[in-house]
Amino acid sequence: MPVRPVPRSMAELRFMSLYAVVKARDGESGRHWKEVSDLVSVSPTGASFNLPRPVEAGTLISLTIPLPTHMRCYDFEKEFYRVWGLVQHCAPMGADKTTRFHVGVAFIGKAAPKSHQGSPAQHYRITGVGDDGLWKVLETKSEFKQRADVRFWTPIDLYLALVDRKDGSLGGERTTAENVSRSGAAVFTTLDVGIGDRVKFISEQFDFSGLAVVCNRQIGDDERTRVHLRFIEVTFPVETLMKSDVLVEQRV
Repeated sequence: MPVRPVPRSMAELRFMSLYAVVKARDGESGRHWKEVSDLVSVSPTGASFNLPRPVEAGTLISLTIPLPTHMRCYDFEKEFYRVWGLVQHCAPMGADKTTRFHVGVAFIGKAAPKSHQGSPAQHYRITGVGDDGLWKVLETKSEFKQRADVRFWTPIDLYLALVDRKDGSLGGERTTAENVSRSGAAVFTTLDVGIGDRVKFISEQFDFSGLAVVCNRQIGDDERTRVHLRFIEVTFPVETLMKSDVLVEQRV
């Protein structure tokens, strides 16, 4: 049985020069398509890259990557690492916003759910973490809808903790959420986290602690980095927030 090498620093892992062969089936025609793309970022639980076509958030795509052994959860001796990714984010790029799309995926494992074979347009949602450290998914009855919940634009102090795939917390930082909803939050951070990574959102003020997946990472006009989080298996107590004196504004 191969011995898995000791991982390098997350900063070194995330910005390695790698590419991925991205494959999927069109939801309407059922036709297979393939693109080769350089990875913008990569971690053991997710990756981001650019495509010349859009993909729907909540759908599955296959990636084949010459990923270093220490970043894998299986197939340590193979030259290429094939992993399925759940699309978390797809945003147009460039001036015309029609020719390139930035895509972020969360890794779910070596095999796609059986329902994907017969229905490539099937949508899924993350439900937790498997024993292998990758994300577990479940079929949804409707398409993935971003910002389905009301967002409260209220600064909330919190502790954002990095979570290792198997060994628990890796530290973190005290920071502030720019906005929060029942299902997620946008959080200012200086941590080296990328799409697909796991973090823990801890708010003493609202007696809340929950696991979340990073769906997007961006730098705003104020040059501050924000990560957009989606809570897993928990919901933020917005009812308590609405009764508090910290509520500033809410938007859909």
